[in-house]
Amino acid sequence: MPNNEFPFGTKAETLERLAPLVRQAEVLDLVYFPVADWVADPAAVLERLAAGFGDQALAVRSSATGEDTAERSMAGAFMSRLGVDGSDRQALETAIADVVASYSGNPNDQILVQPMLDNVAVSGVIMTHDLQRGSPFYVIEYDDESGKTDSITGGTHVNKAVLVFRGCDDKYLVSERVLRMLSLARELEEICGPVPLDIEFGMTHDERVVLFQVRRISLQRRWLAGTQNRVSKRLEYIERFVENRSRPRAGLAGSRTVLGVMPDWNPAEIIGTTPRPLAASLYRELITRDVWRLARERMGYRRLPSEELMVTVGGHPFIDVRNSFNSLLPEGLEEAIADTLVDAWLDRLSQHPELHDKVEFEVAQTCLDFTFDEDFSRRYGNLLNGNDQVNFKRHLGELTNQCLELGREGTLELARTVVDTLSDKQRQRRKVRHDRHEIEPLLAAADYLQECRASGTLPFSIIARHAFIAEALLRSAVARGAIKPERLSELRRSIRTVSGEMTSDFAAVCRGQLGPEAFMLRYGHLRPGTYDILSPRYDERDDLFSDSLPPEDVAPASFALNATEQANLDKLLAESGLKSVDAEGLITYARRAIAGREDAKFVFTRSLSDALAAIARWGEILGLGRDDLSYIEVNAMLDTLTDAVLDDTDIHFLDLVDRGRRTMELSAALKLNYLISDAKDIYVVPLHRSAPNFIGSGRIEGQPILLDSLAPAGANLYGKIVCIENADPGYDWIFTKGILGLITKFGGTNSHMAIRCAEFGLPAAIGCGERTFELMASARQVELNCADRLLRRLDAA
Repeated sequence: MPNNEFPFGTKAETLERLAPLVRQAEVLDLVYFPVADWVADPAAVLERLAAGFGDQALAVRSSATGEDTAERSMAGAFMSRLGVDGSDRQALETAIADVVASYSGNPNDQILVQPMLDNVAVSGVIMTHDLQRGSPFYVIEYDDESGKTDSITGGTHVNKAVLVFRGCDDKYLVSERVLRMLSLARELEEICGPVPLDIEFGMTHDERVVLFQVRRISLQRRWLAGTQNRVSKRLEYIERFVENRSRPRAGLAGSRTVLGVMPDWNPAEIIGTTPRPLAASLYRELITRDVWRLARERMGYRRLPSEELMVTVGGHPFIDVRNSFNSLLPEGLEEAIADTLVDAWLDRLSQHPELHDKVEFEVAQTCLDFTFDEDFSRRYGNLLNGNDQVNFKRHLGELTNQCLELGREGTLELARTVVDTLSDKQRQRRKVRHDRHEIEPLLAAADYLQECRASGTLPFSIIARHAFIAEALLRSAVARGAIKPERLSELRRSIRTVSGEMTSDFAAVCRGQLGPEAFMLRYGHLRPGTYDILSPRYDERDDLFSDSLPPEDVAPASFALNATEQANLDKLLAESGLKSVDAEGLITYARRAIAGREDAKFVFTRSLSDALAAIARWGEILGLGRDDLSYIEVNAMLDTLTDAVLDDTDIHFLDLVDRGRRTMELSAALKLNYLISDAKDIYVVPLHRSAPNFIGSGRIEGQPILLDSLAPAGANLYGKIVCIENADPGYDWIFTKGILGLITKFGGTNSHMAIRCAEFGLPAAIGCGERTFELMASARQVELNCADRLLRRLDAA
């Protein structure tokens, strides 16, 4: 039979026809019958089943005529009953009746009965192409923990998932189990011909592979033609780019690199994994081109060549982690020690990819904290000889002492002063500009971005690094027993931030104690997507105060070290050679750094938000909508101020928009790893399943609700667990809606939303990863138990 003529039928008919052809799996014995036979003579059907299966446990499955067709799958639309006792005639009759009742009355619909598979080690689903866009990847999801055959299709477990490029060399596949899954998929493709397939299977502990179902992917008709060829070609270029990027580079320690979406300045959290060109280019200009390293150099970290922190791979932003780690070494450290450390840090990250959003605390050592020796020994053993380790520790100590300097000339206070100056400037400028010509809003945008970079993101980067140092010192103090974990939580809640002030002011508006205009004057620039022109500002939302409950005005808790804590901290500081501060000074430093980071972010985002508003006005004059503008890089706009456009301006930019749209389509079709160490990570992509950062100790159950940056502020969130991919200050309005808890895909313990949830005592799972996030966001009910570090869905989708 020619491949392209395989006769697909109902679920039962397809399995029956495949049974003699498949060699990589077996099809369990099956009996199927139409509804008409059941209605006419149920006793005869039951006798037939008893003769075929005896008293085995049975699976009674749907096999409708409208199910699993080329036009639609109807997956999950009909009832199936598993584990039915074959010796219990009444139970079997009830199970069949349940399946029949789920149909629409067609007498030709079928019921499929098979023995239950026992001794299940793995159950899974293989798509031979990406479901949404037809990208050339095998998409394999499997559960090797529950022992159930329906845990993937039922969505009841956090499964494992891996994408394998269809042209992948088997040498990149280290899992024999995944190789067997691929062998099954490839054999079925040979049998069924050039049609995308959806395959359900199971594996037993004694290595049997059992085929449960094969159907055509009905979404194929929506896929863009040529996607497979375009993606395949781009992956070759990406492999070459990664190889070149990973070569030794002059002025950089480390023999290779790793690319990641979450380490350091975590673009996945800030701008997303496939940002539009305007957002990505703004992030580059304001942070990752050079601000990131200039800030650290001013603090005493290593001086680097003119390297950028972020690279873009097929429209996906990645941090060059070698560059990041270099910038976190103290200036003056011997080159040989630096090389050894950077390579060791990169190796640890590659071996423990789950640490990709925790590199400052779990991989690199970026300051001298109170557990330096223990952490270094546990992670790296005898990596450095005695003298080299002492040398590294001494340099870190000098750097940390310098950073802890609280005087006006210390880098923390200098940075805060610059931010305060920018804040004053922002208050003095006129709120409304009357643009008489298309060039005026663009000139304004250029001014806002210049001030944002020089007086906003640069000092913010310095203050944010200080906040990481403060956090490392406080965590290590807890680890050494100098203060208790609950006391550290009290300290954090005692720090008054601008976000806390906004919550109080929002409550005042809700109670009629503050006018909305006064609120907008201070907070109107905030937008949920800081770099996203499509994300509306607070002062562009008519629904911000709609159905809002006055949030509880959480006054900062009072906190003061007791005598024992003070003595303990003083002892640790002396033991570590940190002489710039005493115990009280350390607490002051932490307060100044943590509150200063939130304040600096609030201030620089005003300049950025004003720039985006000016760009939107400029686009409006040219007839370009915000969606159009989001596809144009910022420098392509600003360059027209000094480089004449030799065409109609609108046509010039619409060409750029079209190019940007095409690039984004390809970016969405490319499936890239969260960490790329070598070629294997380009062709074999485990979907991210991270350990969440749990905030607080509460336990809640509730209905999840998924929000994005365009979600209306009037949405009813009361009593719900909010799920957002990457949260920033523009999402603070959710705390006015009586939410029960928060789940984010990206983010770490030092992220904005982690801090806000700690302030409110709100249970949260921050940075739970792609697979877990998708599973929770699609559930009807979720349990979030921070005390036991447990996040799970309580039902199927």
